[in-house]
Amino acid sequence: MAVKEVVVIDDDESINWIVKSALEKQGYSVTTKNTISKGFKAIKDSTRVVLLDLVLPDGNGLDALTDIREVHPEVTVIIITAHGRMESTIEAMKRGAYDYLEKPFDIEELVLVIDRACRDFELRSEVKSLKKEAFASEFPQIVGKSPQIMKVFKQIGKVAGKDITVLITGESGTGKELVARAIHFNSNRSHEQFVPVNLASLPPNLIEGELFGWVKGAFSDAKKSRQGKIAHANGGTLFLDEIAELDIKLQSKLLRFMQEMEYAPLGSNELQKADIRIVGATNMNLKQAVKEGVFREDLYYRFNVVEIKMPTLRNRPEDILPLAKYFLKLASEKFSTDVKTLSKDARKALQGHDWPGNVRELENTIYKAAVLSSGSVIDERDLFTDEITRFTIKDFFEEKINRYLADMAKLENGDLYDTILCEVEKSLIEITLDHTKGNQLKATRILGINRNTLRNKIRDYKIKCPGRGKKKG
Repeated sequence: MAVKEVVVIDDDESINWIVKSALEKQGYSVTTKNTISKGFKAIKDSTRVVLLDLVLPDGNGLDALTDIREVHPEVTVIIITAHGRMESTIEAMKRGAYDYLEKPFDIEELVLVIDRACRDFELRSEVKSLKKEAFASEFPQIVGKSPQIMKVFKQIGKVAGKDITVLITGESGTGKELVARAIHFNSNRSHEQFVPVNLASLPPNLIEGELFGWVKGAFSDAKKSRQGKIAHANGGTLFLDEIAELDIKLQSKLLRFMQEMEYAPLGSNELQKADIRIVGATNMNLKQAVKEGVFREDLYYRFNVVEIKMPTLRNRPEDILPLAKYFLKLASEKFSTDVKTLSKDARKALQGHDWPGNVRELENTIYKAAVLSSGSVIDERDLFTDEITRFTIKDFFEEKINRYLADMAKLENGDLYDTILCEVEKSLIEITLDHTKGNQLKATRILGINRNTLRNKIRDYKIKCPGRGKKKG
């Protein structure tokens, strides 16, 4: 079991000695400091509890509390002071103090408070761990090690802990919602809801009610009041996907909400407050939309506090195969398919494809191949069954050629080359004549040979032209 670490920041040496002695008897590791600056440096990621005096030689304990909570949000801070007043007590709790004890305090009471704080710390850590496992199992992860995607990971790390608005841009299918979920999960709001709203999928006349909710009687079908997505996201994160699709009038209402964090449901004049973080996403050029007058400039700047640009899959080719293997594993779990691997040709085809639909297209391609392919190896034809242009002549004739090879290998002097060329040429002429219904002039144009050559081939291969037999009969 890990040692529970406590930092005491108090300029009263006798208090420091009493607290240190009492806690060490209970198995705690205690560090004592007599100034805010020294105490702040003593706080580590492994620190569970900080005991903080309100009046210290180098500053105000309330300000120190704010700084500690900002840099070390997981640490529990307990205020201890001989200058207890109602105002300071309320202010300390508002700033995130776990508890507030006045000197002289009962040392046994202090130990009980710290024990309880550590149990709560463990519980929060356990809940966060469980949420992380649930997040990992329920939602696809952002996979890759390319420089482009590593840059995105770093940006997520920088903005997640700061309660600011983020705009995620990039082509469709690049994983913008995954980034939004990662920001939420790694933020201080991770214990609350992540609420996604795809504005492009909603009819324009329904978006306002979907976001802000409505009261009973707001419109003819409003038989009862309903909360909107903003209310559901209270305390958590609201993800607005495809924000460029928002009607210009609704943009104004959303802007007011983002400025004041207050809104009125449809049919009501009563303002309601909401404490949410907003993350937006778009595959459009918002600057251009502003120039064209379809997106408000002030809303653009309200959203674009921090922008994370998602790279296309074609610009991170080294991530294609790791993503494909990841989706193969997911397919096995989701669809109960056998464990499958990719053939050399399949891997080459994946890396050579342009992926206009980005990661989403790759995911769907792998899922389809995993479900529909037979055997344990996925080949190129399993990946692109609906793309005839991806098949070569080799793909069409491979099976038949292999049968010929088996027979020709038994002969001392085989004629595989001539045999295959004759087979291909005869089939090509027959198919073309069928297509032209026996019209040799049209066939010569399609084949790119002259009419005499075509007639000679028809005679040599004894090809029956469509329509001739009927004329004679």
